[in-house]
Amino acid sequence: MTRKTAYLIRHAQSHPSSKIVEANWPLSARGQEQAAQLSPLLESLDIDRVYSSPYRRTLCTIDPFVKKLGLEVVVDPELRERKITDRVRKDFPELWLRSWRDFSFALPGCESSFDAQRRFVGAVTRIVTEEASPTIGISAHGNVIALMLNHMEPGYGSEEADRLRNPDVIKLDLCDGRLGWDRSFRLSGIDHIVTFHEDTPIDW
Repeated sequence: MTRKTAYLIRHAQSHPSSKIVEANWPLSARGQEQAAQLSPLLESLDIDRVYSSPYRRTLCTIDPFVKKLGLEVVVDPELRERKITDRVRKDFPELWLRSWRDFSFALPGCESSFDAQRRFVGAVTRIVTEEASPTIGISAHGNVIALMLNHMEPGYGSEEADRLRNPDVIKLDLCDGRLGWDRSFRLSGIDHIVTFHEDTPIDW
């Protein structure tokens, strides 16, 4: 029986800005503190292989952890965040809800929930299936992580997605080719360092 574990790591608090391309949004000052505080918590998981979205905020979140353990980060563009909009917009909450109600909805030049889900689920499944390591860390983003959880449990929707924190860690188990979500998993200590979406500072 082949068993593997993958931890989906949502990035720490970022600092979105209308003056910066989304892929380059940095961590906020609080997010940098969270990344440092997350590192020793991740050490308890025995992760020995790390993959990441190419976006700055995901790389910076796992940087203290991989530097401490001397791990290489494999950057995979298919782990990037879903492009809901091409700029910082004050009507984002409405677009967010619409994207959950209609998985085919996408603004021009952006990505639908359906397409982002298919991309991210495919990437995670490929990584976990092909990677030789038994314990993998995958640094990614809230929307695509939530879409993967929806794929695994269709009742998971926008309200559940809104409860994901910065940072957050979700445990997936692969057993004999089947990927499952361990809903009972809670990373010890993380509750003391998280923030929520409404706490995120934004430069309009």
